[in-house]
Amino acid sequence: MLTIEAKGLYYKALNRQIRESLARGEKEIVLRNILGQRYIGGGLNGDALFRVYGTPGQDLGAFMNGPAIIVYGNAQDGVGNTMNAGKIIVHGKAGEIPAHSMRGGRIFIKGDVEYRAAIHMKEYMTRIPWLVVGGTAKDYCGEYMAGGRVVVLNLGDVKQSPVGYAVGTGIHGGAIYVRGNVNAYHLGTGAVFSDLDDDDAAFLADMLREYAEDLGVNLEGIVPAEFVKITRRGHRPFGSLYTPAVSVKVKKPVHVNLTPPCASRCPTGIPTPVFFNLIKAGKVKEAQRLMDEYTPFRLSVCGTICPALCMEACSRNALDGAVDIKELARMYYPEENPETAKEERREVISVLGAGPAGISAAWQLSRRGYRVRLYDAAGDIGGKVRMAIPKERLPEDVLVRDVKRIRSLPIEFSMGVRVDRKKFDEIARASDVVVVATGAHVTKRIPYSGGGRILSGLTFLIDIGEGRPMDLAGRHVVIIGAGNVGMDIACEAWRLGAVKVTAVDIQKPLAFGRERDLALEKGTEILWPRSIEKLDDTTVYFKDGDTLRADVVFFSIGESPETSFLPESVLISERGFLVTGEKSFRTGDPKIFGCGDIVQPGLVTDAIGSGRLAAMEIHAVLSGEEFLYPEKNEVPKRSIIPLYFGSESSEVDRCISCGTCIFCDTCVERCPQKALSRNGEIFTIDTERCTLCYTCVGVCPRGAIQIESASPE
Repeated sequence: MLTIEAKGLYYKALNRQIRESLARGEKEIVLRNILGQRYIGGGLNGDALFRVYGTPGQDLGAFMNGPAIIVYGNAQDGVGNTMNAGKIIVHGKAGEIPAHSMRGGRIFIKGDVEYRAAIHMKEYMTRIPWLVVGGTAKDYCGEYMAGGRVVVLNLGDVKQSPVGYAVGTGIHGGAIYVRGNVNAYHLGTGAVFSDLDDDDAAFLADMLREYAEDLGVNLEGIVPAEFVKITRRGHRPFGSLYTPAVSVKVKKPVHVNLTPPCASRCPTGIPTPVFFNLIKAGKVKEAQRLMDEYTPFRLSVCGTICPALCMEACSRNALDGAVDIKELARMYYPEENPETAKEERREVISVLGAGPAGISAAWQLSRRGYRVRLYDAAGDIGGKVRMAIPKERLPEDVLVRDVKRIRSLPIEFSMGVRVDRKKFDEIARASDVVVVATGAHVTKRIPYSGGGRILSGLTFLIDIGEGRPMDLAGRHVVIIGAGNVGMDIACEAWRLGAVKVTAVDIQKPLAFGRERDLALEKGTEILWPRSIEKLDDTTVYFKDGDTLRADVVFFSIGESPETSFLPESVLISERGFLVTGEKSFRTGDPKIFGCGDIVQPGLVTDAIGSGRLAAMEIHAVLSGEEFLYPEKNEVPKRSIIPLYFGSESSEVDRCISCGTCIFCDTCVERCPQKALSRNGEIFTIDTERCTLCYTCVGVCPRGAIQIESASPE
């Protein structure tokens, strides 16, 4: 047995070493520290055995004709591409197009696979290839199959369908067996359900036995009756589509920028790849000005307290972890104040509420030259960002840097002003537009017996922020509601001396991210699902008979807005929130707009985004223009090819720029008909040369070339 150390070894050198070893008569080769090397086992004949430790790259076993490969880890795209004979066993997951055009042999994968498993799989005489997936498969499994057997075992027993949509699209041979629930709408064009016969039962029994032996798993109890069978519709399901000299493809490839996953998930809509591309081009100030177009809280929110939904959606998670967008937001924070408008407008806009939504609206409108007046009952700006978020998560000096930039704008700040109906009418008469962004501060309550002693968790946090902390030394604290605000309450309770803190919830807790992690690290216990029956002076009683000592109890189940100061022309929903038009922030009164939690509760970033869009609509209305609500057209995840990336030297360079063309010219260079050309930023597709092969669509690393139906209208 020969062992090859592959760490840092280029794939061509590795494969040459493998071939030389086989030529010397080696029959078993161990490959250690494999990381992305391509074409391992490609085109090899004979009966050699390869044991691969690590993650092999694309086209593992491509065109292989006999050897066996065992992978102790995951595998990337194209496992067994056009494989003729042999066996590949993967003790992990596999990427896209496993068994692509496979003609013989067997592929056993322990975990899940991605899109287009077994595309173009075929049989040749007595050679019938197998692809057996232990977990689940995504869309287009078995696409254009002409033969072979695909089995999805669903060993994780997912309740929803273990396969994605368009299963068996274009299938005209072979069979797909799925253990679990598959609905008719999961089937692709030309695919139908078929009854299992004795031959199917015999095949499944043999397959289960061999798979269990090779992967060391226990499949006892799994029977053929648990599988559904998917085959082609009729003898020639697509015979009528093929006419000599006529292409059935009619949709053209188009060059179009789609919404990257990070921007699609960001409630504020920040186009992060555009920000990074400006930095890469050395245009740091332009990048910072771009961010001013989206948020006044670039450091305190984006760089600090935001739960980073953008990073959760980052395509790099499929490769080597998300780009650290929060760190880069801090790194490239501007030192200069925001730009102001060159010309002042005559319109006066009053904004009620100096929280994240109100400040966001005021920031955008002031920067466009409007005379903005900002009112709030608190002594300083920031709303819940200042008053309700623990300093442990948002240090004062971080917030101060954002506040300093906000206060540099020519906004008239009126703090310590409580707005009632009379004051509202006075403000409205002196304004062209009024923006209501007063948030939601009235704690929701449940009328438990003995629940009169339950305190508002939000008030508890605000009192701390205003220098009136509660003494909880030696107390047992119970929090009703286990969301992120509940976790902030828990952390502050520990800091103020509590000896035990418990959060209870009737449902699965909604807390996530840093808030939950900090609370758990301090010792917070979360109980769910728990229904409270009643309370007395010292105890919470649950409906299941359990009790819990509770010296102090807080409600943290959400807040409702205070709307009594608003005129009757402003409609209020049954739940107590402002009613605005669809994809609009205008209320029933054309002079009054609403944004933030008073319209719809959400994250701080939701409020910031809401305030920005409300400002954009107001600007359009006052400028006599149509307001176009920005739609998001997210680039399909399967269009991103992370394997093009992986050797970047800096964090900002790790951004794939999903859905956004950076003019890499991969599509131009790879087009087999030379139908694509580029002049500066202008792409041209020669429709006379283009054969609709969609090679350009397939090779674009970022999904900026799509089939025309995927482009926005």
